Amino acid sequence: MADGRTISGSITVFASLSLLLVASFLLALLECARVKGLEAYSGMQRENALECVLSEYDRDLFERYGIFLLDGGYGTGTIQFAQMNGRLLEISQKNLRPEKVKYLLQGTQNFYQMDVMQAEVEQYLLATDYNGAPFRAMAVQSMKARYPIELLQTLSDRLQQSERAMDEARASQTSMDQAGQQIEHAKRQAAEQAAASAANGETAAPPAQVPENPMDIIKSIKKADILALIVPQGMAISAKQIDGESTLEHRHLVQGNESWEDTGEWYEAVLYQQFLQTQFGCFTSGCTSGGALDYELEYIQSGKTSDRANLKGVVHALLLLREGANYLYLQSDQVKQAQAYELAGLIASALAIAPATPLLAQGILAAWAYAESILDVRTLLSGGCIPWMKTADSWSSDLSGIGTLLAGNAQAKSTTQGEDYQGYLQKLLYLKTAKVLNYRAMDLMEWYKAACSDRQIHMDAMLLAVRATFSYEARPLFSDLVTLQRLEADRLEFAASEADSYLTGDRQRE
Repeated sequence: MADGRTISGSITVFASLSLLLVASFLLALLECARVKGLEAYSGMQRENALECVLSEYDRDLFERYGIFLLDGGYGTGTIQFAQMNGRLLEISQKNLRPEKVKYLLQGTQNFYQMDVMQAEVEQYLLATDYNGAPFRAMAVQSMKARYPIELLQTLSDRLQQSERAMDEARASQTSMDQAGQQIEHAKRQAAEQAAASAANGETAAPPAQVPENPMDIIKSIKKADILALIVPQGMAISAKQIDGESTLEHRHLVQGNESWEDTGEWYEAVLYQQFLQTQFGCFTSGCTSGGALDYELEYIQSGKTSDRANLKGVVHALLLLREGANYLYLQSDQVKQAQAYELAGLIASALAIAPATPLLAQGILAAWAYAESILDVRTLLSGGCIPWMKTADSWSSDLSGIGTLLAGNAQAKSTTQGEDYQGYLQKLLYLKTAKVLNYRAMDLMEWYKAACSDRQIHMDAMLLAVRATFSYEARPLFSDLVTLQRLEADRLEFAASEADSYLTGDRQRE
């Protein structure tokens, strides 16, 4: 004191014990709050760690195709779980125990003092899982902002036209085959009767002159090199080839273990078609990716090992598609049907098979539809447009002189209201299964990556979603202040899992 006197103080044992109990209670409350904070803090760090790992997506594929895929092989082509787990562990520990940086964390106290003991990927979803459905969902997600639902409905209606056209094409082919068989049967009978007459010493009547049959012309054309007949003169065809055994459809694929549910919405198929048309080149648009093949959409359609073979497959499919649409139109054009019936009557009369006239007429209409489709595809390959359903004004071929017309370079009339080569190619792709479209599109991405980088990727090592389990350890902090000594077994341990994905809204925590 100021006057030099001292004042003694004392505290009873009861008060000391009471204070100790109060302090213990308060510190226990603080420790409980800290434990709850540890759980929340670890949750934020798990989310952060997964986001950091997923942020290492393949930049080349994102910049070229607009999709997010994590290379789980880290350039090796085989999933490297040890490296991925190491990245998760490193990032988590760095976030839990950040280094003190001058003027940033100086003078602060980390009350959590927690360490991550283990980080391990347990479940993962690969681009190739479920026949490539996760990859398709990612591609669709990248296109949703570009197309309103009203436009998608219009596109869907347009794509569905191809289904009926293919049915009509099969009916056309059947009509032509049946008519041809009827003619061949009549010719055999006539030959047999002539042979029998000659054997009996009788003089057979000379056979009647059979008019030019369009079905015979089309039959001979189908045996020729279709590309030489269809591709416009002066247009070069790529000679690029690939190794077919390396494609996703032919090699054994790694399987992920994460569940997946496909929504199956109708508009997703349309959006995926738009993704393919936007990201891949074709014969008329050209391919600038520098990949293994130039005709990328043709590869997705045909799946052959060379650009030439893929283009040939597409040309055959386009001929069939246009044949169906043209055959359907001819069924409604009475003038052209009358011409076909007139020619069929002449052929039937010459072969003495008058009852078969209606059958021959349908065969002639089918041959006429195929001849028109040849002119159509020539126009499409030249960059022109062909209307889906023709009219008398847009029809280009005549029934007489089909052989001469097809032997030259004649093309169908191009219209501004029709669809171009890519539009018809899209109709063909719409008829393919989802698995075929997904795997072949991913093939092209593998080859593009190989061409633009020295890093090797396999699409069955590319991840879209990851679920990892983390285990943590932390020593008591506040409760240690009221114990006589720290016990070795006195520590907090807990584990939790976290899932994250590139797909919208697909994040889970446990």
